[in-house]
Amino acid sequence: MRRLRSFAALRMTALILFGANLAALTLLRAAFFFAFHPHPIAAIDIAHAFYLGLKFDARLAAIISLPLLFFSSTAYIVIAEMLLAILYAADFGCYAYIHRRLNAEVLEFLRNPIISLHMVWESYHVIWFVLGVILFLALIVALVKPAHGTQHAAPNRFIIAILFMACIYGKWSRYPLRWSDAFFSTDSFIGELALNPAQTLFESMREEPPRFDIARLRRLYPLMCQYLGVGHPDPKTLTLARTPGLFPQVSGGPNIVLIQLESFAAFKSGAFGNRLNACPDFDALARDGILFTNAYSPSEKTARALFAVVFGIPDVSPWQASAHNPMAVDQATIVNAFAGYDKLYFLGGSANWSNIRGMLTHNIAGLRIFEEGSYNAPVVDVWGISDEDLLLAANDVFRSEHQPFFAIVQTSGNHRPYTIPKRTHGFSLAHISDAMLRANGFESDAEYNALRFLDHSLGVFFAEARKQPYFANTIFVLYGDHGTRTGAPQRALSLGDLSPPSMVPARRIDRAASHVDIMPTLASMCGRPYRNQTLGIDLFDPARTPAAFIFTTFHQPPALGLVQDGRYSMVQSGRTESLAEAFYEFSRWLVLHNAPVMSMINVNQ
Repeated sequence: MRRLRSFAALRMTALILFGANLAALTLLRAAFFFAFHPHPIAAIDIAHAFYLGLKFDARLAAIISLPLLFFSSTAYIVIAEMLLAILYAADFGCYAYIHRRLNAEVLEFLRNPIISLHMVWESYHVIWFVLGVILFLALIVALVKPAHGTQHAAPNRFIIAILFMACIYGKWSRYPLRWSDAFFSTDSFIGELALNPAQTLFESMREEPPRFDIARLRRLYPLMCQYLGVGHPDPKTLTLARTPGLFPQVSGGPNIVLIQLESFAAFKSGAFGNRLNACPDFDALARDGILFTNAYSPSEKTARALFAVVFGIPDVSPWQASAHNPMAVDQATIVNAFAGYDKLYFLGGSANWSNIRGMLTHNIAGLRIFEEGSYNAPVVDVWGISDEDLLLAANDVFRSEHQPFFAIVQTSGNHRPYTIPKRTHGFSLAHISDAMLRANGFESDAEYNALRFLDHSLGVFFAEARKQPYFANTIFVLYGDHGTRTGAPQRALSLGDLSPPSMVPARRIDRAASHVDIMPTLASMCGRPYRNQTLGIDLFDPARTPAAFIFTTFHQPPALGLVQDGRYSMVQSGRTESLAEAFYEFSRWLVLHNAPVMSMINVNQ
């Protein structure tokens, strides 16, 4: 009987601590809002931020309370709550001082602890913070202590554990609640309001803060300015901001559809001489549109490719894609130069994949995301619905649009596990001998048929799109996110502007190009004035001699590649001061220094 009462006490202690922390963290979020909100904010955004904040806080409260289902320790409660109180005190102080929530960069101050302690003592009301921590601990202990002697029935331990695990996961979807969910608005304060300091600190600590050699950046700066055509260089700020001239290729306001082709390596297509005819539909589109024959992917990850296209920065993060880093969430993008356009993003799975939701919704004004739960089509594997169903669903949305639209459609099926859906619009498997597969860069029938199905999906989509009124006024951009490790050196078909021949004459362009050049080229092509502050150039600008930067290895120091003037060169980082080095160092710098500026709005207007 005593043991049963002990288990009941454990359960009640855990529940009381969970509830007390959730209430306290909600009050602290309200205090954060009233203390720091910089401007009037729409009530609906505040409400949604508090709703998401409640979920983040429930995760934190559950993590703290879960161990109490298995052991009882007043010392554990005191230590955990003291750390939590110190964390929040540091967060409030950090935001008051530098207007940023507590993050891994702040830990750099610990390298000089004596100086940092003096700064804290002289800058903050330390005594009041300490008294606040003590009061908080006293209240928590006072609430939890009666539960130790409880004789009341408590919910089953398994049920409570399931509740806590659900709070930790935080979302009813394929991916858990992630920090990027907080950045549903282009207002940075809304995202900061939704998060809590534990989540922010943890996420920012997952990648070591980069260290910059500013003197070296300034030595490389003239190379970058000359390449990009920066009209007003400023070595102090290292700005690359410029407003390039325009070279329109079309008139009016055409729709834009970017289709990111998963693992689409150029050498596996007939357009580049492959003999297996794996993608006849793409090859036909390439013949009728503009084909960039010397285009490359900066790196080999899908999330890195999308980041490079949208923000114009090669994603050279050494550990994981930059979309995972909450410190990199503020990014300017030329997508916003298409003012007056509906902005759409289509993905067969969840946009919580690789934290891409926050990067896109926070930086592209008015973006509508179509993802898992948005479609009637069945899920076929871990990547969501099939590419065929995804493209057809996108076509259904496009034909109902009543104004110009800018859309990104991200395919995913040409990737392990190479799933071919049971129901298709006439696709059938093909079988090729192993010798012929290897001779043409494929490692298996499964890989070969996955590329065939991606191409088949394109064919079905374009057959339906041609029947719609929007088609004649739409520029389609097809690019590979990256190449493959099988069959040939990594190379991706990076850009193909495909549109009705009446709009753009078919031709081949052999100039070097990469993902970062897509948005400035599109804006110029459509005659849209834009401000560029990252590394892409307009491939139609005759004054620019384009180069394709390729991040070839992630070893330290990394190996860097550059394609320019028909030559491919490789250098080891840190050993030269070349254009490849400039691309690499400024890519690292810009990821954390590419926040939008007000003049972007003026240019767009």
